[in-house]
Amino acid sequence: MRLFLDQNKTLLPRIDTIFVLTRIMTLVGLGWYVLFGSYPSADRTILISLGALYTAHLGYFVFNLRTGRDLKLAYLSAIIVDLLFVPLYIIYTGVYDSSLYLLFYLTVSVAAYVLTFWFAAMVAVTITLVYTGMLLHDLRPDNLFGFAMRVGFLWVYFLALTYASEFLRRSERRLMKLFDTLNMRTSELEKSQAQLEMIYENTRILAGLLEPDTVVREVMRILERTLGYRTCAVVRRNRAGDFYYRARAVGGRQNFSPKAMDGRGVELIARVAEAQEPVRVKDVSGRDDYRPLDEQARSVMIVSMTSHAEVQGLLIAEDRSPDAFTDRDEKLLTIVARSAALALENAELHRRTEELTIIDELTGAYNYRYFVQKLQEEKKRAVRYNLPLSIIMVDIDWFKKLNDTYGHEVGNIVLKHLSATIKRCIRDVDIFARYGGEEFVVILPQTPLEEARRIGERIREQVETMVIDAGSAGKVKITVSVGVSSFPENGKSQEELLSVADQALYRAKGSGKNLVCVV
Repeated sequence: MRLFLDQNKTLLPRIDTIFVLTRIMTLVGLGWYVLFGSYPSADRTILISLGALYTAHLGYFVFNLRTGRDLKLAYLSAIIVDLLFVPLYIIYTGVYDSSLYLLFYLTVSVAAYVLTFWFAAMVAVTITLVYTGMLLHDLRPDNLFGFAMRVGFLWVYFLALTYASEFLRRSERRLMKLFDTLNMRTSELEKSQAQLEMIYENTRILAGLLEPDTVVREVMRILERTLGYRTCAVVRRNRAGDFYYRARAVGGRQNFSPKAMDGRGVELIARVAEAQEPVRVKDVSGRDDYRPLDEQARSVMIVSMTSHAEVQGLLIAEDRSPDAFTDRDEKLLTIVARSAALALENAELHRRTEELTIIDELTGAYNYRYFVQKLQEEKKRAVRYNLPLSIIMVDIDWFKKLNDTYGHEVGNIVLKHLSATIKRCIRDVDIFARYGGEEFVVILPQTPLEEARRIGERIREQVETMVIDAGSAGKVKITVSVGVSSFPENGKSQEELLSVADQALYRAKGSGKNLVCVV
């Protein structure tokens, strides 16, 4: 069973200097009491010896701190010294009336910082027993409550401190694990960079690209201009698992429009993707497991773009001469494929990260910040091209009462179902966002007021007929009030559009709820 927490590899702030300062202040207090305190003269030797012991321990701690040694034993000695020193200090300063029992809080803090939970708890138990034993003869009915409060707060402080410390350490461990993963990836990238020496100037750009389409275009440029493959392709797989050409070039003519692959001619590609090993075919004429891009192609080379055991796609190079590709060609294409796979993975991670910053986690709708940005963009577009633009505000009726009756968990379930229902009622081009709390907003590009009102009515009707399974709370039904505003009828600025939509929403609320209103 471990005694100490790991203090070496940590991101948490070190308290060594603060600890030394508190010990110095305590030592000064002891010196002041020795010089000016009221105590029997026969005890002066005891107090001086106590001060000498405390000074020696402080010197030992400072020595270990200055020499960079492990401070675990120094902290442990501090705890032991406190268990001897603080009780005597309390006895000499009035026992129950002494306020120096607060020094035990420092001891508990040190124990929680350096010891594992159960050993720190043993220290807290020891302090409780020692303090109780000291005050046992002074306890009376009139001061028993005060004693209980002191001990109780000591334990509350200890438990709160250990909980917060453990929470921070768990978070720290996850962060350190992430750092280790990032360091490992950095190491892998450095090794790949050494292998890419010959074509580094052409592939280094890939690491900085954050859009998948841009990565594909750069890979095609490398295949054609650097490696000299006039017929080549980047193949990817859709969510259904079907392969398609994401980009291709035949005889030097590029095409970046996605194109489905012939199902009868992808068997070879599927085998390469499954095995994650490059394949060179000397002559593809007469084969029925691969359909070449160039009808006159004789030889083909296929390499999977693999990153962390996940296939991001495949690179294909063709040539009209049989057995045209060498080991060197395979090695260079493999290097490009690895770089491209990492770039595509990074681009996908960047896309997911950006999505997390603009998506409301609970409802899956866009958040308020993204809504404001898109409203500005759509408003500028509407003004520039003289197009209509509408806004729909949706607010759940009696939502506070629902929360108070069923609890916030049911409220969250209702918000999720409402979000899904609104999404079904609008178009793909519409921007659906959570405006705040139980209020949602939809931006309708190129949509006049009357059409926006119909969409709002469709949302209201769908919500009214919706039955929500709220688990233990049973079936729940809700209604919504809807406010609609449009450009240019209701104002030319986004502030005016929002204000009018908000006024319409409150008008719907004030007119009995479960209504769609326009101002």
